[in-house]
Amino acid sequence: MTSKSGVRRSLEDRVVLCADCNANRTLSVSTSGNLVCSTCGSDNWMYQPITAIVKETVSIKGELNVEEDLTIDGCVKGRIELKDHTLWISPNGKVLDAQIHAGSVIIAGNVTGDISASKMVEIQASGSAAGNIRCPRISIADGARFKGSIDTETKEDTGARPDLSKTAVAHL
Repeated sequence: MTSKSGVRRSLEDRVVLCADCNANRTLSVSTSGNLVCSTCGSDNWMYQPITAIVKETVSIKGELNVEEDLTIDGCVKGRIELKDHTLWISPNGKVLDAQIHAGSVIIAGNVTGDISASKMVEIQASGSAAGNIRCPRISIADGARFKGSIDTETKEDTGARPDLSKTAVAHL
């Protein structure tokens, strides 16, 4: 049997994102024994492992090469290379003149520039993106802002699709 203090200790090394508060929060145990957001009491939260973090007071100009997941709470201007890891741009985060290459990109803040993701891009309701997005899957929440182009075609897709410019059209 785990005590409440044991639960609290095991949650200290985790980042919890509350979908209702739309920010990083801590969890508490409700009277029914469920884990809920300690601020609003919602059970609509998701766990994210501790990652490299660009804090809100930090501003970076240049190139970031990171070999783990990255959370941006501050401002980054330039190229971000994460290989197959996840980039989380928090509601306070800003990425300007971006050239992002990652596995997945989750945008709750502001991004201007180009994004290339091998898995997916998600723009949450509080997020905005302006630029070109290239990824196999994309999710844009109701209320999110996006201006630019989206390319979901992968290299495998190009070989499977017929070239319509060379296809003869039959007239009936």
